[in-house]
Amino acid sequence: MIRQMSQENRLITHVRSSAHHPRKPLGIKRSVACQRCHSQKVKCTGGKPCSRCLVAGCEKECRYIKRDRKVRVDESYLEQLIQDSQELHRNQRESVSNITFGAESGGVPTSTRNPISENDSSTRNPLLKDWAWFQTQNKSALPIYVSEVACTAFATRLCQCLNSKDASTSDMSRMRYVKESALGVLSYGEIEWPSLARARLLVNTALGHANPPFHLALRKTSVDYLQTIYQNASFDDPVLVCKYFALFALGEVCSVPSGRLNNDTSPGTTYYARAINLIFVLPERPNMAHIEALLILALCSQFLNRWHSAYVLVGIALRLGLSAGFHHNIPETQYPDPIARENRIRVWWTIYIFDRFWGLKLGLPMQVNDDDIHVDFPSNLAVETFHDEFADSSYQVAVIELARISTHIMRNIYSRQKSAETLLQREQKLLNEMKQWMQSVPDHIRLQPDTHNPRCTVLIHLQFNYCLILAIRPLLLGILDHIATTDFSPETTLSPALAALTEACIHSARHTLILCADEWTKGSISVFGYAFAQYIFTSSLVLVISNLLPYGNADDLVSIDTAAEMLRSFAADGNLMAGDLYEHIQKVQKCQRSGRFSSRLPSTLGNTMIQVQEPCEDDAPSVPHPTATTYVPPTNSQIYPTSVAQLPISDPQYKTAEMSLYQPTMEDFLTQSVTDIGLLDPEEISTNLPDSWPSIPLWTNDF
Repeated sequence: MIRQMSQENRLITHVRSSAHHPRKPLGIKRSVACQRCHSQKVKCTGGKPCSRCLVAGCEKECRYIKRDRKVRVDESYLEQLIQDSQELHRNQRESVSNITFGAESGGVPTSTRNPISENDSSTRNPLLKDWAWFQTQNKSALPIYVSEVACTAFATRLCQCLNSKDASTSDMSRMRYVKESALGVLSYGEIEWPSLARARLLVNTALGHANPPFHLALRKTSVDYLQTIYQNASFDDPVLVCKYFALFALGEVCSVPSGRLNNDTSPGTTYYARAINLIFVLPERPNMAHIEALLILALCSQFLNRWHSAYVLVGIALRLGLSAGFHHNIPETQYPDPIARENRIRVWWTIYIFDRFWGLKLGLPMQVNDDDIHVDFPSNLAVETFHDEFADSSYQVAVIELARISTHIMRNIYSRQKSAETLLQREQKLLNEMKQWMQSVPDHIRLQPDTHNPRCTVLIHLQFNYCLILAIRPLLLGILDHIATTDFSPETTLSPALAALTEACIHSARHTLILCADEWTKGSISVFGYAFAQYIFTSSLVLVISNLLPYGNADDLVSIDTAAEMLRSFAADGNLMAGDLYEHIQKVQKCQRSGRFSSRLPSTLGNTMIQVQEPCEDDAPSVPHPTATTYVPPTNSQIYPTSVAQLPISDPQYKTAEMSLYQPTMEDFLTQSVTDIGLLDPEEISTNLPDSWPSIPLWTNDF
């Protein structure tokens, strides 16, 4: 027995040494004669041609037979070669099965039907490459990171796809946002407190605009405390000045109906400049007013198109909240006031929502893990003054759950982490989460088809559609480029899984534009708001793709023109974000008319493009604005031209957001076994695109 074990050990050692040590070279092969010299049985000088063939003028007949010597090799060496070959073939299958997004066409996937090996435990994200995308603005500034989830980056990819892979896209690197130099000039000026009556109006407007999904501060307490400030002339407390000036800024930007203020600045900019100048004195022991001020300023930053500032401010608020233990429940014995405890809880969850939603928009990671949060959800207290301070908690709870889904979209679709699941499996998991969210929403938060829906309810469902679109739209771009490069006839059908995803994405885009157009005609959209402009732009990009698909709906052209008109009106009234997005939709429409899909468009395609004034290069205290008259919202007949098919606003299937998840094909996809969901079909998705997308010029770099 001992002798047998010794022999086995020697064999294992021999196998390992043979597998890991290079073999000795076999030496130089002996020269052989060419076929002509060999047949004549004469000595060959070698070379090609040899001297005898050269003299005879038979250079072309001078050929040599390839000979392979028989050599002795160890069996362990052959076994190692077989094992290495099998591993190489397995890696090649996994590499081919990954969906790879190219560059110049806008990142279109390649795939195969081969299932993932059972031994594969770490499939890399098929949507991303090995390097990130950076855009150089100028030599003096840091390169700007551009995430694949950004809507303007997706617009760039779409234009590359419409223009064909070889077309170049002009750089539109100028951005509209309030610069630091302008804020600096305003902050050093004399900024007086408004009258008490106006201060109350502005605070009520700010808190009313944010509630119920976002809780920024106690409503009644914040308004009532103004009386104390004005009576005692407490205008020098930096924390109070910061909080209330932030509220004044938010209230002013939400209350101005249109146009600019008398000094030609964006509404709320003066108050914002004063507040932002005070916030960077970070306290070692923060109080609630300081964290609330950070939260309000973060929200104000978005109205000024300062998204990076908003992300940084909410990050500071989150860190201060963590240092104060906001992510834990505080004992009632240490914090006996139930109103104060509920305020603490709701402020924390508002920070959480901003972190998740804005991280998804910018393509940036979440700043706190869900496993580290141990605080209760917002609740409705049985306290007499509860309704004076808080809104119904069910709205914020619904938004919190949707914010968690946003994190899953970022992690599963746009993250560089490796996953053991295929892309379609991750899509199924996400859509099932969204369906569960829709089923758990209370009835008063659901959209009612035949009655008026509150603005906050509409916004929640618009965010739901936005998340669904971001989760699916890369697949639509892949299908579009595949149609352009292959013979894809209208009779060609997609696989059930891909058809279900495509249908859900297009449905959500159509539903989004219907909701936005309805809110716009009712005048319930803030002129300087950021949310509606984002939703309009995101859905219009999907409908551009939908219109070009063989089974697309030509009525989507009307929706695209409607979206462009709404963005144009917002931009003309001074909405900075809408001005950027309108230029993008102009560029997309231009590529749509002049690119490789132009022959598929009707000759009567609308042209709603107008020029929106570019922001000035020099740093001035005022924000440039086009010299245009106030835009009057048109009637329904003007939004939906009678000469073209109208938006399907009366179609029952577009009345609610959840209908996209209850179509028969989607039901089959969501209930399909995980093991039955394979990979994308190369006959449906393009497979031959170059990998140079990160080098594409990005027009505006901040989204």
